[in-house]
Amino acid sequence: MNRYQHILKPYKRNFLLATALFLLLSTAFSFQERERRFLQMEKKQRDLIHAKEVLSRIQNATQDRRSALATIKSQFTEDTQKITAARKIYSLVDEIKTRYKPDDMVIDAIEKKGEDVSLNYTLSFSNTDYSALLNSIGQLQRNVFPFTPVESVAISQKEIEGRGVVLNVIKGRIITFEGIKP
Repeated sequence: MNRYQHILKPYKRNFLLATALFLLLSTAFSFQERERRFLQMEKKQRDLIHAKEVLSRIQNATQDRRSALATIKSQFTEDTQKITAARKIYSLVDEIKTRYKPDDMVIDAIEKKGEDVSLNYTLSFSNTDYSALLNSIGQLQRNVFPFTPVESVAISQKEIEGRGVVLNVIKGRIITFEGIKP
């Protein structure tokens, strides 16, 4: 036996314990790191799948919009296509004046944004029956082309020449397209 063997024996044991502990901890940390990377990759895959689904929905919505617009454009006759957008709008303004007979009608200038052409209008009625007002709003909303969405309705009471008057104001917009060709 070596005379230094009994001195080295505790160091050898400590070295073996330290080595075993190091191997155990490094293995545990490597498993933990592998799990963390796996979870990150799994999250990235879920995000990618979600992004693909959203992209697919956007593409479907875009395709639906294009087909709806193509359907709308195909409904126009050649005569309708030859009429300018301004003429369509002003003819509808005249139709609104004759059909609803407002006390006052205010129209703004025509606005063009891309292919959309629009005009804001304000109709004022006094002492109108409530059901007639609702019918007027409904008929304006039902116009197919040019579109006439009603943006707001105000009902107020004012005194004019000593008598109470109910004042109804309808604000809306006339919208059409310019350069429609099927």
